[in-house]
Amino acid sequence: MEKPQIIQVLEDAQLAHKAGDFTNALTFYEYFFDHALDDDPYAFYGARLSHCLTGWGELAQEFPGAKNRLDAKKREVLDHYLEGRDPERFHDYLTICRVLGVEGDALDQFLSLHHSEPKSAAKLSKYLWNDLINAEQWEVCSSLMEQAPQKMDELFAVFDEAAKLKEIDPSFDNIRFDQHIVDTLLDDVQKVVVVLRYADRSDDIDALQRQFHQGVTSRDHSLLTKQVHAKSSFLFAGH
Repeated sequence: MEKPQIIQVLEDAQLAHKAGDFTNALTFYEYFFDHALDDDPYAFYGARLSHCLTGWGELAQEFPGAKNRLDAKKREVLDHYLEGRDPERFHDYLTICRVLGVEGDALDQFLSLHHSEPKSAAKLSKYLWNDLINAEQWEVCSSLMEQAPQKMDELFAVFDEAAKLKEIDPSFDNIRFDQHIVDTLLDDVQKVVVVLRYADRSDDIDALQRQFHQGVTSRDHSLLTKQVHAKSSFLFAGH
């Protein structure tokens, strides 16, 4: 199968970067970021926000021109979001902020939007959920989680999608991957419990605990069952 031309651009960026050709590396990284979604908005979505921006960020540490362009791109994608309110453009903005080490800028933008346009902000919360918890924005988190059962359904949906990967790709069929998705689910559940506890929503925690155990029981995942049993004493504790 012929390699997509846009992937060759990313590889050229990486090769130029490695060779010390910083000017061309910047050109290739920026071109890939701007055009990776042209033919298919999903095929290279992950590579654009991971390999491309990570490489661009590393280049920015060595080459001031790359830092200047990344700063400009940060402003550009925020403007695109504010013009069209497309959540994916805010995701671009957040990822660039993280690469530049200025995550606080994205959090401030989100909080401002949350207070002025709560419905628009709610569509972005999945990108900043952990940032909001780390910032102890309990009231905001609680308002974004009006329906706790829906949040639990979302967490299990993510777990189920991840669990299916090993059916598609045998390389995911290993204990390390299973441990990762189980740990992620349990960690996310505990974060929801923390939010509800600080929001004084103990009734929601009790209902969530019942829903969680029903979800575990309905899934034939031995490691999940084992881990839940081992952690049952504190998974929903402290409320």
